Amino acid sequence: MTQFAIDIPDELIAQLENQGDKIETIILAALEDYLTKDKFDITQTTTWEICGKYTVENPELEYIVGTDEQGNLTTNYSENVDKILY
Repeated sequence: MTQFAIDIPDELIAQLENQGDKIETIILAALEDYLTKDKFDITQTTTWEICGKYTVENPELEYIVGTDEQGNLTTNYSENVDKILY
C-alpha cells in the first residue's frame, strides 16, 4: 500500500470533522471515481478533426514559425487560438 502526505487547510478539516467524515474515506472515494470515469481525449473532438484541413493564404508575420519539408509556411495560429478569436 502506498502512503502520501498532503497539506490540507485546517478549515477544511474542521468542516469534515463537523460532518463526521474521514479524510481517508473521501480521498479513496475520489480516486475510485476518477479511475472509473472515461478520460477526455482531445483527438476525438470535432475541433481536432478539422485541424490541419484549412490553411491561411496570407498569414500574419507574427504567427509564422518556419517552413515544412515542401517549403510551405508553418504557423502557430492554433497555439494562439484564444488570443486570435477573442
